Amino acid sequence: MMKLSVVVPAYNEEKYIESCLRALRNQSIDFELVVVDNASSDATGEIAERYADIVIREERKGVAFARERGWREASGDVVAFTDADTIVPSTWAETITKALQSKAIAAYGPVYLSDGLRHEKLLAKYGFTSFLLFNHFLGMPHFSGQNFAVKRDALEKVGGFNLRLKSAEDVDLSRRLSKLGEIKFIRDMVVYTSSRRLRKGYLKFFWHHSVNYLSMLLTGTTNRDFEDVR
Repeated sequence: MMKLSVVVPAYNEEKYIESCLRALRNQSIDFELVVVDNASSDATGEIAERYADIVIREERKGVAFARERGWREASGDVVAFTDADTIVPSTWAETITKALQSKAIAAYGPVYLSDGLRHEKLLAKYGFTSFLLFNHFLGMPHFSGQNFAVKRDALEKVGGFNLRLKSAEDVDLSRRLSKLGEIKFIRDMVVYTSSRRLRKGYLKFFWHHSVNYLSMLLTGTTNRDFEDVR
């Protein structure tokens, strides 16, 4: 039977991570839970110890390093990824395992907002989902770090995450995997993430992601960094 591991990268996430891990521990199936404490200076690691099967301390700062270390040390045949400020429904892990019992090598799904203003939630639910579907239709799957899963052998074949990237490591991985095999977009594979990045301003948020998207589309890489937001 296929074994699932879930990797959660976390940097100074003491405000959010307990809710994330509680939701993961409330799944309808069993799996291995791996938290990568990415050089936190707060209580992130201590909180993770109460819920995770494995807690890893990764001193190299950056989400690509954390995701890479997590899947390398996980033992699952399938590795799913979500973020520490994200809540997954109780059927999330089961939905992933069912989707990847086929020949597909990866799966991803919609990302909704767990908080924020009404128009922000609507934009995430309908606007971002439409964006993901449009790219999927064009044969350019677009992973979002809060919600994707990949078979281990596929991760090994593409060499895992690009550690040179400071952001868009999820998108880069999905583009490389798309050349290897089928990637599914699963409408029922929904997660709910915080709106905290929007609080820094809509223009800044959309500019960052638009430039990242165009850079990945035209050049296959990006040199943009994420600003830590807590």
